[in-house]
Amino acid sequence: MIEPAICLELVEESGTRAILYNIFADALARKLDVSWLNPHFQAQLSKGLPEAEGKEELLTALTQAVHETEYFQKVQLDYDALFIVPGAKLIFPYESCYTHRNVDGTFGRLWQEPAQDMYRILKEWEIQFAEGWDLIPDHIAIELFFMGNLCRLVTERRGNEDEVQKLLEWEKQIFVKHLCPWVFELITNLERKADTGFYCGMAKLLQAFLKEEEALITTFY
Repeated sequence: MIEPAICLELVEESGTRAILYNIFADALARKLDVSWLNPHFQAQLSKGLPEAEGKEELLTALTQAVHETEYFQKVQLDYDALFIVPGAKLIFPYESCYTHRNVDGTFGRLWQEPAQDMYRILKEWEIQFAEGWDLIPDHIAIELFFMGNLCRLVTERRGNEDEVQKLLEWEKQIFVKHLCPWVFELITNLERKADTGFYCGMAKLLQAFLKEEEALITTFY
């Protein structure tokens, strides 16, 4: 049971945490589209993203994408090489590949135990994804999106102490079991292999955000 004072603090931060989880999830679920170039969205992004390393680099890249079609296309191709197309730049954005490696240490196969576990969890929670999110359940974007959903539900159900406690325990379970064992290695690979400031900046921001989340969860839970 989480102490009442700590529980209140977690609830108060859950709305902001939900937004950040969803931003990172959307950025990693599919290649950059024109919605990211909307001036209003970029203004909101500038206010909402944490003041951490990578923020200026990401926002500068978005500004460049607005004014240079060639750069916008370069960012899209960068996503394909990092997340989809087999090759030297592919970072294998699936938990199974990192936590269930082959005997020689290379990345493991898809749809292993972590993916099956996440599939059961998502089905149990009846999670609905945006159009175009045709991803294996242990994809990094799916796990981040689910954490964002849990944070959102904490905010919505803040008047029900039992429900909030249950949701916070789920946050701990997903973060500790499904994110911590592999996500920081993935982020390191993303920053190292990205050819654009958008994904390099995104990697740095995600690293800073999840390190704060790790400290929050291990301290308060």
